[in-house]
Amino acid sequence: MNTLKYKIKPAIYLEDKELWIFNNEILDMPLSMIEDGIISCKRVMSGEYPVMHWGLEVSELFINKEITTLEYHGKFVTELPTKEICRMLEKYRDKLKEYENHDGSM
Repeated sequence: MNTLKYKIKPAIYLEDKELWIFNNEILDMPLSMIEDGIISCKRVMSGEYPVMHWGLEVSELFINKEITTLEYHGKFVTELPTKEICRMLEKYRDKLKEYENHDGSM
């Protein structure tokens, strides 16, 4: 008999249904990729770079100072405020770190 293998970890729930694939890709990312997305947003918002791309498996963010464009397989999906993307990734990163550092005691 096989044993059930699973992980329970923090999740992001985006209310906009057109963002489901973006949401799922973020949930599958390691912490290092989340950090890379945050750094990319901050570098663009600070003016260090005019634009950066943060590629996911089938989605890609084109990060500009104010607005980030989400594409799915190279096709436009939506535009989102860069500051909000960065804030969401930071909050998710913090929850992941909290989860990973949790020693199991209550």
